[in-house]
Parts: sequence; C-alpha cells; structure tokens
Amino acid sequence: MELDYAQDTKAPFNMAIATLMSLRATLDAIRNIEARIDYPPEERQRIKIELVKRFYVDSSPLIFDDTILKKYTSILDLKPIKFVCVNRNNQKQVRKIKYSFELNKQLDECLLKLQVELQKKKYYMPPRDDMGSAVGKMS
Repeated sequence: MELDYAQDTKAPFNMAIATLMSLRATLDAIRNIEARIDYPPEERQRIKIELVKRFYVDSSPLIFDDTILKKYTSILDLKPIKFVCVNRNNQKQVRKIKYSFELNKQLDECLLKLQVELQKKKYYMPPRDDMGSAVGKMS
C-alpha cells in the first residue's frame, strides 16, 4: 500500500511567525537578565551566552543559508572566561568565572549581526500590506 505524502500548500500555522515570537522571547530574556543587578555579573554573562546561542540556533531556519550560518557557528563555541583561584588557607584551587566586557561586546555584536541577517530576509519588518496581520499575531 502506497501512501501519498503530498505537501499541503497551507500550513496549519505559520512556523516563521512562531519562530519570530520565540526569538522575541529570547531577546526579552536577554534584556531581562542584563537588568538583574541582584545577580552577579559573571552569572548574568553566563546566562546571556546561553541565550545568544539559543538565538542563533532558533534563527537558523529563518536564515536558511549555509554560508551565512557557517559564518556565525563560532557563536556555539562562546564560553565564559574562567580562571583558577587559590585559597590561601588550604591551597585548594577553585575555578571561577570572570566577567568580561570584551565578551559582552562580542555577544552584542553577534546578536546585532544575526538580527541584520534576519532583516535582510525581510522577517523583522513584513511587507506593508501584511503589517496588520503580523502585528496582531505578535501581540
């Protein structure tokens, strides 16, 4: 028995819009974590690194261009800066995370570049005639 898997031209929901909503949530989470001054800066940066990686992975279906995606795969290798601290009393070594302004700048540049790539594909600003339906779905 042969099954026909012909693709339906109308999807039950627009995956691009769902993905954009997820990306918006990730950007909001990044903004919120950076505003949490009750968290140590090292912890905020560690969380931000993981969120930037998530943004890259989640945006890849929309970018959908191997050359562009390969250009940014280094995002997946980003890690907090670690150093070894020695306790003077017992001489035990402890690994700690150090906040880095350079790493934070690199994370922001990665986000900026990825958002520009998404805009080149016209995902952030829909065509004028589609603006009303897109705004309604995003809110």
